[in-house]
Amino acid sequence: MAKKKLHLLGVYNYTVILTYVGMLFAFAGIHFVFSNNDRSFILALLCLMVAGVMDMFDGKVASTKKDRTASEKLFGIQIDSMADIISYGVFPSLIVYKLAIGDKQYPVDHPWQARIVICVCALYLLSALIRLSYFNVDEMERQNHTSESRHEYRGLPVTSVAIVLPAVFIISYFMGNSRPPIHAAAILLLIMSIAFITPFRMLKPHLIGKCVLVFIGLIELALLLLGKAYYVQTPDKDPSIVFENKATAEEIQSAEAF
Repeated sequence: MAKKKLHLLGVYNYTVILTYVGMLFAFAGIHFVFSNNDRSFILALLCLMVAGVMDMFDGKVASTKKDRTASEKLFGIQIDSMADIISYGVFPSLIVYKLAIGDKQYPVDHPWQARIVICVCALYLLSALIRLSYFNVDEMERQNHTSESRHEYRGLPVTSVAIVLPAVFIISYFMGNSRPPIHAAAILLLIMSIAFITPFRMLKPHLIGKCVLVFIGLIELALLLLGKAYYVQTPDKDPSIVFENKATAEEIQSAEAF
């Protein structure tokens, strides 16, 4: 009697590999958020951007397999949203949450403001969860009527945070701020949480649009590396200074002298 071949649960072909890799980058980014590495925030933001690139092309890669079964398609829809809630829901909210709770590197000046930021992070995560769950239901219903690709989004896609959140940190740094943009990041998450569940229509980018977004991401990467932003000071330096901005550091030290 022939033995039954053991099959692992799930799908493991190339159609889902980018989704899996993107989620692993998000996990690595969460690790960096809570590590004491001297480049922890820049590494976290880079992981967020890489995860965004993976998500941008995973659907296109999956569509190249013409003999996908109905089960594989449904699995692809589910796994994509589950990975997205980690990569673009939990991960970005934890970046801002870490700044809100503070520690010796990131002291909190006003605890009540920190509580508000934490509530915004929770609202952002909830909105991302609602949007992705709605998308799953809507996409499965759509698949019953047509096999065509979507040409537009309803509401803001959660993956957009991979471009917008790093930009907030970069702008804050080059404006000369010596601390991370806690309030600006919280306002961004609040706006995005509303946009996630607002049913406006937005054209879905095709190949050229995706290339433009990748180019923007490369510019952000260059600015992150050029500005040396999000530098966590070593213990022999002032632990309250987050960015490696020498002019700002000298101003703070001069002010403390008085």
